[in-house]
Amino acid sequence: MAGIRLSEGFWDVSVVIFTGLSRYRDPWHPVAETSEEIARVVRALGLEPEMRTDESPGALADLSGVDLLIVNSGRGDPDAPPTYDPAWQPSFDAVAAYAAAGSPILAVHSSAAAFPEWPAWADIIGTSWTPGVSGHPEASLAVFEADPSAVDHPVFSGLSPIDGVTQRPVVVAYDERYWRLPVHEGNTPLLGHETLGDWYVVSWSRGASRIYDGLGHDRRSYASEQRRRYLTGEIRWLLRDRELTVNEGEL
Repeated sequence: MAGIRLSEGFWDVSVVIFTGLSRYRDPWHPVAETSEEIARVVRALGLEPEMRTDESPGALADLSGVDLLIVNSGRGDPDAPPTYDPAWQPSFDAVAAYAAAGSPILAVHSSAAAFPEWPAWADIIGTSWTPGVSGHPEASLAVFEADPSAVDHPVFSGLSPIDGVTQRPVVVAYDERYWRLPVHEGNTPLLGHETLGDWYVVSWSRGASRIYDGLGHDRRSYASEQRRRYLTGEIRWLLRDRELTVNEGEL
């Protein structure tokens, strides 16, 4: 069970951040750095996350007592076909059981491509990366808006519109704008962007306990207070029975 900072008014909450540093490392995403940024946001909620990596095939085989699983990983070597390793099956089985039980999962950015040899992951998070179809323009300072159907969703707490531009809550961050990700039936849109006249959803909930968040390419994304607030809103919604309070000085 993860180490937790307990104090008056806080629940005993276990958060695991899984980072792909070995088998699921890719050449584009500095996930060690972005996992530290994610951990910073978790700590601003009064929690101390447990950091796990793919350097052990059994990293996710025991999720007992875990209240929130955050996955920040890539797909591995892009020039090598996905290869099944039976040593990973206990982790896959544990994640599948954890999801089936309705336990919270937050998948971040390149995690759309994670575990490519395990098709069930795409159904858990509601998408996958389709080589040759999915992509993004060059990373830039970009505006992401609440989907028109989600403007009142709690994940947008603390976020505001841009006067004269949009009436929807926005996140402005230096990031990649993922597009052409397959969207599975059952996804509820949360955040998206308009690019070349088309609207692309890059973050959604799936049921009451899972979120995919397409932001977070590198540290420049997390330099945005709005991006950090959006991540905070996602975590608070996933752990909404915990009544977590944000330490503004740490965020």
